[in-house]
Amino acid sequence: MTVTVSLSDETYQKIVLLKNRPDESDEEIINAILDGQIDPEPISHETLNRVEQARKDYKEGKCQTLAEVMTELEDSFE
Repeated sequence: MTVTVSLSDETYQKIVLLKNRPDESDEEIINAILDGQIDPEPISHETLNRVEQARKDYKEGKCQTLAEVMTELEDSFE
């Protein structure tokens, strides 16, 4: 069964702000709210950009393994 719901522009914009992905549907957001899964502080555009840059760096091999980082930091803990 499909139901149409009428929302004010203000309420709809609140739903839009809760989206973590551009392709996330309004229904997914509403279900997440009802299930208590919404973080009251959504991910910022800056954070999303930094995650995207990290993925790009990883694909380009611009990263280190945990073992490499731990080896580098070993001297710092003495």
